[in-house]
Amino acid sequence: MTNRLLKLFGKLAVVAALAMVIGLVSVSAQAPNGGAGNDPSFQPPRTPWGDPDLQGHWLPSGAGAAFSNFFGDEPARGNRPRPPQKPMVVDPPDGRVPLQKWALDKRNEIMAHQDKVEYLDPRVRCLQSGVPRANLPVGYNTYQIVQIPGYVVLLYEWNHMYRYIPLDGRPHVSSKIRMPMGDSRGRWEGSTLVVDVTNFDDQTWVVGHGAPPDDAPATSINTGHGVFHTEALHVVERFTLTDANTVRYEATIEDPNVFTRPWKISFNAFLRAPKDHQLFEYACHEGNGRNVKLMTGFDPETGTMTKTKKD
Repeated sequence: MTNRLLKLFGKLAVVAALAMVIGLVSVSAQAPNGGAGNDPSFQPPRTPWGDPDLQGHWLPSGAGAAFSNFFGDEPARGNRPRPPQKPMVVDPPDGRVPLQKWALDKRNEIMAHQDKVEYLDPRVRCLQSGVPRANLPVGYNTYQIVQIPGYVVLLYEWNHMYRYIPLDGRPHVSSKIRMPMGDSRGRWEGSTLVVDVTNFDDQTWVVGHGAPPDDAPATSINTGHGVFHTEALHVVERFTLTDANTVRYEATIEDPNVFTRPWKISFNAFLRAPKDHQLFEYACHEGNGRNVKLMTGFDPETGTMTKTKKD
């Protein structure tokens, strides 16, 4: 096991070193931004070893999708006009996350207690976001895709996350191993990268975008917050370069313990970044006085204890 880990860390070190060198190779002859994602005649470029080339830096897109809408129609926004948007949930047809009755009740409970650390959004606690949530359009997240023969590496600015995706058909790791981002195994289907993800722990939310209003009931929050899962979560992702500047993302999500049926999201997720783009250091805990107060009872602003910390 030690030798395997050393080999893995060695490969990751090589990838990290290569990222700064080859991360922008595929964008050198392409204009940044502006991808429409709907060119049926588009043929993606290829790596020197023949795989579709997804490499480069990417910005969150979400173009054309109501990415804050996971529970029916988008709430009214007064007199502010909005362009037509397709729901992010494309199956089931009603555009709603198909929660079981008990899970719907549990989500209501979670969202009613966001002032308690045991219910708090894992991302607010600076934990990894999980999959597919990591690929939802978030303004403070950008991405870098790096490819080497037999592997795709997806780097996230958000919380320094990364995914190391082998393409050689190897099985998933032991079911005893559980991780927030799961265990990814990839393959190519034509020009689409298909990633099968299992081995999740139960410490993340499946979706959730932006910051919902404080004290709003779950029934009024369409942003996907509070949609939890168990270790039975299974996600199948599809990444497709649909034009020179756009990656289409689909994810089929199933967890028979939580949802009544598998469900799917689909949207243009990644937009080509300018050539000088880079991933910046992501700071989450720094200055996060609210979390310190919730977890310890100590208020950094006043220097006092506000409650007795629970053991």
